[in-house]
Amino acid sequence: MIMIDRKFMNYRRNFKKYLDDLGKRKPSPGGGSAVCISVCLGLSLIEKSINYSLDKEGMLRIKDSKFSGKRYLMRAASLRRKIYDYIDLDGQIFDKVMKCKGKDREKALKMSEKLIVDVAKACVKVFFLAKEIESGIKKSISSDFYIGLEFIKTALFGCVTNLDANTSIFGRSNKYIDSFKKSLEKWQRF
Repeated sequence: MIMIDRKFMNYRRNFKKYLDDLGKRKPSPGGGSAVCISVCLGLSLIEKSINYSLDKEGMLRIKDSKFSGKRYLMRAASLRRKIYDYIDLDGQIFDKVMKCKGKDREKALKMSEKLIVDVAKACVKVFFLAKEIESGIKKSISSDFYIGLEFIKTALFGCVTNLDANTSIFGRSNKYIDSFKKSLEKWQRF
């Protein structure tokens, strides 16, 4: 039997309630919140891979040039912080969607849609960031980098699925959905 070091147990305990609630028959947390967690997990792994790939001067070697690693870390961290706030906000907004009627419900649906569109746009930004830095990621940490990208792909798929569901359930179409589907197809080959 493998013994778990006590310093790591808080991660598990703090996450347990979320996972338990996610599996229950209740409106939130749901898919939107899980998509946000996927983005944050993916970005954190990409940040880790950047950090381990920096040289002693904090530079990232991309092809034959060196670039400030801080610049890339700031871009990834900024996206992660934004999406992190959406983990709980998604459930709060969806609660309003389910409780409200008429114009209030329409307003809540627009807020929900905007959140998912923001998350999808963040995913696309991550793909461009990843393509820019991929050659600078050290082989010894590249597995974390690519696992992070898989989380981002899953999140973008979740956004597209969520927007599709809103179309069929609430009769709402979204002007971004086709471009997100194309992005998903393009980045599946990453």
